[in-house]
Amino acid sequence: MPQNTVKDEKEKALAYLKEHTKRFKKGVEKVTENIYCAVGYGLANSTLIVTKKGNIIVDTTESIDSAAEIKAEFDKISPLPTIAIIYTHGHADHVNGASVFMDEQTEIYSNFKTVEFFHTQFNQLKSILDIRGARQFGVFLPPDHTPCSGLGPSLRVNRNNPKLVFPTQVFEDSLVLTIGEVTLQLVSAPGETDDQIFIWIPGQKVLLGADNYYPAFPNLYTIRGTTPRPVLQWVQSLDKMRDLQAEYLVLGHTEPVFGSEQISELLTMYRDAIQFVHDSTVRGMNKGKSVEQLVEEISLPNHLRYCSELRELYGSVSQSVRAIYHGYLGWFDGNATNLERLSPKIFAGKIEQLAGGTDVLIEEAIRALGNEEYQWAAELSDLLLALLPGSYYVKKIKIEALTELGLRSYNSNNRSYYLSQANELKEYFHYPDKKPLKTRIAYAHAMPLDSFFANMTILLNPEHCKDKTYSVNVYIKDKVLDFRIVIRKGIAEIREGAEQDPELTISTEEKIWKDIIIGARECEEVIKRGELQIEGDSTLCKEFIALFQ
Repeated sequence: MPQNTVKDEKEKALAYLKEHTKRFKKGVEKVTENIYCAVGYGLANSTLIVTKKGNIIVDTTESIDSAAEIKAEFDKISPLPTIAIIYTHGHADHVNGASVFMDEQTEIYSNFKTVEFFHTQFNQLKSILDIRGARQFGVFLPPDHTPCSGLGPSLRVNRNNPKLVFPTQVFEDSLVLTIGEVTLQLVSAPGETDDQIFIWIPGQKVLLGADNYYPAFPNLYTIRGTTPRPVLQWVQSLDKMRDLQAEYLVLGHTEPVFGSEQISELLTMYRDAIQFVHDSTVRGMNKGKSVEQLVEEISLPNHLRYCSELRELYGSVSQSVRAIYHGYLGWFDGNATNLERLSPKIFAGKIEQLAGGTDVLIEEAIRALGNEEYQWAAELSDLLLALLPGSYYVKKIKIEALTELGLRSYNSNNRSYYLSQANELKEYFHYPDKKPLKTRIAYAHAMPLDSFFANMTILLNPEHCKDKTYSVNVYIKDKVLDFRIVIRKGIAEIREGAEQDPELTISTEEKIWKDIIIGARECEEVIKRGELQIEGDSTLCKEFIALFQ
């Protein structure tokens, strides 16, 4: 490929993203006399609804810093206290700033599934989702590499640790909420997430659509890691939104939309794109086609493909096809060869023998780089790293391949992920094994007690108790709750309620217990202070606590 064509590819990708930044110009936009939307302060928007009784805040952005900026602007419009916060869903960019807006009497409303989502996102899978999320949003990349996300400005990393605030009021299907003179209908609308809701204000024909629409092809699967989105339910949710014939559409990302015709056109186009990819994938599956065949075959029809609102700046058609396929049929593609595949190392060894040695594979990878076949070079480098895991030379091949793939991609997620992993291979940064202690304390204290105990099964180090079996009761005095923990040869069984004859009984308060488990306090220290009491084998207590640290 000529050098000027290479330059054009990179410049074109960057130009698409720079153009997209115009959709997130920083400022507070007036929607109606009492509704204002803050755009561009964080990855997600935050919306103010002013009532005579107090302010309603819909979504709170991803950080304390961006939330504080927005609150300062909202206070100029209405200095009334925050009577309610509404989470449209549980993604961090919508909930992390909640503590900034809260007053003493603030109620927080959400779908009941948001609480379940918190348990998974902020507890069970927090470490891996943080790592993959940082790659997807290019958290550690220089700004010139990632001028924006497909969803908004670049993700703002917290300088101040967020205090995760759980909802105080949850609902299942819908909730009618009247605050002052404003009546809102909160409606479950699965789509971008299972717990997604939209908010309809019938008296003003205002629809707060959350993340079921944003100005890019939708993320029917996210590469940071998730189960496939509920694609058909997303279409149905958009249809519910269309039926309302809203005159104002306030979104979780990008600027508000005005006018019922424009709103109807956008929502119709969006639902059609999602349904087309879904139906095309299912038709192909029923014909016995493999996922790889369908990825090659399926693209949007021309009237949608060339729509600027459906550029693959965030979601990807090919990744969506894979997600829908595997969401319905699971990982097995129907080819018996793939039931028990060779391990990557054995497979790489076979390819090495076939090629005539690692030197031949390295030469081919270098040739691929020279011919700008960067995907092939990346795949060859993975084979070589399975054989030569410590080879810096092979790492350099992969670094160059990923960097070039990233710079040519205008899909913000793919771009950031390519470039982030290239930088990791350069060892510019690495992800810590544990979050900073202050962050762990903040999340632990916000976590419901039953969720904290449930999460302890994952914290267990099975190697330290693979030959041990005993039971421990933990009595949380301030909650008047017992939990029994049975250690059984590398497994922790945890249930609410007391064991009849435990080897050890621990009595303490909720915060102290959480602090001990996350390593914020020493067990011996709290025993000396009388903040933790033990009945049974005192030497077992220290051993038991260490299993989870």
